Amino acid sequence: MESKKLSEQLRKPTGKEGLEVAKALNESNQGLYDLSFEMLDLKPHHNLLEIGFGNGKHFSQYLEIEAELKLTGVDYSTDMCEEAKARNSTLIDEGKLTIHHADTSSLPFRDNEFDIIIAHNVIYFLNPPETHLQEIKRVLKPNGTFMIGYRPRHSIEHLEFTQHNFLLYETDELIELMRSNGFTVSDQRINNYQKSAVDGTSFQVADACLLVKKKTPPSD
Repeated sequence: MESKKLSEQLRKPTGKEGLEVAKALNESNQGLYDLSFEMLDLKPHHNLLEIGFGNGKHFSQYLEIEAELKLTGVDYSTDMCEEAKARNSTLIDEGKLTIHHADTSSLPFRDNEFDIIIAHNVIYFLNPPETHLQEIKRVLKPNGTFMIGYRPRHSIEHLEFTQHNFLLYETDELIELMRSNGFTVSDQRINNYQKSAVDGTSFQVADACLLVKKKTPPSD
């Protein structure tokens, strides 16, 4: 797939090609999910929102860790919302999961609604980031957790598709962005490992997760 088209599909998977991209992302994003699961302290009845869930494969993994979570998903792609609903119909019927089609610049939720918000490989597409981060902060409870899974700039900037639609960050830049938008850093981890391409060559991958908290206003 041509690099600009791939970039557009990564931003908003659409149609048959979007379904194939989403399927590939299930594998490539698993390391981010594994790392975030190690960092998160999921509790019964936590209200958890995932932004940019792709085809929804990973929703069941949250419930394997904590069966009493209340799950909500929001995605920019109508095709991904429909695919995730079909894949997770039992969870939806049981009242464990709700799915919404929306943009993160205008989330269809009340203020201070979620204990945890998770967004893996989404931060690059929040442009301008301040608009989206303020909306994410609005729906997050005071001292609530925002988990950002990402690949640092140096680890992916050589990939041609990142030259289109992507805002790339090094860890220090992402931390500063979070701090300037009302979040405090709680934890950060990076997992570097080697991976083989289809042609047999080896390259390094960096899975990074940044865990931040919504600042609590000082009491009078």
